[in-house]
Amino acid sequence: MSKKQPNRLAQLIDHQSFAGSALPQTLADNMRLYIETTNEVKELLVDCLPEEILNTCWVVGFTSEQLILSVGSMTAANHIRYLQSSYLQVLTEQSITFKQLKQIRVVVANKSANNYSSKQSSTSSAVLSKPQKANENQALSQNIKRTISQAAEHVTTDEKLKKALLRLINS
Repeated sequence: MSKKQPNRLAQLIDHQSFAGSALPQTLADNMRLYIETTNEVKELLVDCLPEEILNTCWVVGFTSEQLILSVGSMTAANHIRYLQSSYLQVLTEQSITFKQLKQIRVVVANKSANNYSSKQSSTSSAVLSKPQKANENQALSQNIKRTISQAAEHVTTDEKLKKALLRLINS
């Protein structure tokens, strides 16, 4: 009897689950907590936040006193920061989970991940996005060149390293 093979077109997570691998328990628990907390935040702030912000908003950290949200753009982050006191008030008054909350921090995600809809349960399987490939031929910005140049001139004492850094910024 031959061993059943996973679908070669399946996502990586499907291959891993087929092979019997799973997330470490602490990571799985944290992921479950963040998904549940994200769903609760979205339910409470549905009337306060614009839909575009809600769609990219995810809880990425949570303690009893601090909530860390990830959003898809700097504009969304600034919007939440500007109205943070209002959102804090809504969350602390309408939820036992956030009763002791004192601060909301906001971070901007570089690339929006594939999100769960707020109606899905935390037990549904995740859809992983394909990893981004770095552009190896991308030119250095003027700011980076200036920083490297200053480091080479004023910080580095090794002559070979200094010459290599100067060659890097000139290429």
